[in-house]
Amino acid sequence: MSRTHIAAVAIALLIGAGTTPAATASSAAEPDQPLLATAPRTIDADHPLTPIGTVVPRHLRSAPPTPAAPSVQTEHGDAIAQRTGATYRVDADAPAPGPKQRGVAATVVSPAQCAALLPSGGTRIINHFELCHVSNGGYDVLRGSRVVGHVSWRQVTVGNIYANDRGAFFTTSLENIRRTGETTDGLLRIDWGAAGYNGPDGSNKACDVHANPSNPSLLSAWQAGKTATHDISSQRADGYGRDYVSRCAVAAYLRNSGGSATTISSGMRMDSASYLEQFNGAIFDRVMPVMSYSRSSTSHKAVADHIHDAQTNPASTWPTKAGKAVPGSIASGKPLSRLYEQWDAAAATQRQKNETAKNNACAPVRPTPSDDLDCDEYPFGSTWEGAGVGDNNFSVRYLDRSQNRSAGGSLAAWYASDRILHRDKFYVSITP
Repeated sequence: MSRTHIAAVAIALLIGAGTTPAATASSAAEPDQPLLATAPRTIDADHPLTPIGTVVPRHLRSAPPTPAAPSVQTEHGDAIAQRTGATYRVDADAPAPGPKQRGVAATVVSPAQCAALLPSGGTRIINHFELCHVSNGGYDVLRGSRVVGHVSWRQVTVGNIYANDRGAFFTTSLENIRRTGETTDGLLRIDWGAAGYNGPDGSNKACDVHANPSNPSLLSAWQAGKTATHDISSQRADGYGRDYVSRCAVAAYLRNSGGSATTISSGMRMDSASYLEQFNGAIFDRVMPVMSYSRSSTSHKAVADHIHDAQTNPASTWPTKAGKAVPGSIASGKPLSRLYEQWDAAAATQRQKNETAKNNACAPVRPTPSDDLDCDEYPFGSTWEGAGVGDNNFSVRYLDRSQNRSAGGSLAAWYASDRILHRDKFYVSITP
């Protein structure tokens, strides 16, 4: 697909246009003019289209000024997710969701599935690799100062991360288009913008935004069923730190002759981490992953039982401690963070502290030596919240060796497939 760079433009949504203001002497006296349109806006029960025949004040008819690009992202996506409560769950026994190969036409989640997922509208990051957006939009058609028609639609946008690449592609359709009263075919297109990152750990410039040159730009093209595709990416050289990370705030804008309106606002992270199974990758980062083990699993039931007890009844676990509070569950509000021990000397030291503290805690409760048992720990030794923290807010338990190692293998595989970088945060949940 050839690429044409799209400049970032946005405006605040027009609000309050659903009212019916009285005509003024000056507006009523205005001569008849060709058909014009107000800027696109969200259409819902609280913001309906303006009734036909209404006289619209001049300040709502004039094209708004060109707005600024999306604001620079200065916060990590997992911090945003923790604040907003956005999560998704990955079962240890099920294959982790994966990105799409570049050039694959079909999206992971189809527009129809996306629309069914969000019947009331909104934007949802389904997992690290899939995003879904649904909204109702429209604009009023004016002749002079008076509303003579309406155009409305349902916007469906699906975002998918590319496999082994630092980018994502977005597919947008405008469905259920309705034209009421007097309307004409005119400009109607969707653009994307992307801002860079400037935080305490580094900075990167804005991600690159490219649009398919054949994207629809007229109302009639959308009515004919055409879709718009956009690509947002970042070069490895533009990233910062050991993993060449690029963080970008991204936004989509719907434009017509009356102006433009923001429809989607989210974020992405690109990296080139050498310790993951795919060297280059990206995620939708404003969501917190939840790694889930099942108590009915034949592979690691014993581990799931242990974690369940540690999270829900820590007083029953070893070592004992008054007021013991074990992190990692959503209810605790304290996520775990990955510890990649080969990151640097500090990471290697902490991993060794976790191991030593676990072994010291296991020694007093060691059963008769057996090749069939392992001393399991939670929080995991591969997290910064492990036993080596030194506050005794952890649990150890001897359990079946094969189940312990199966659970550990699932965790390691998930780190790799879901692009969990060093210090990335996540929750752990236990299902029946």
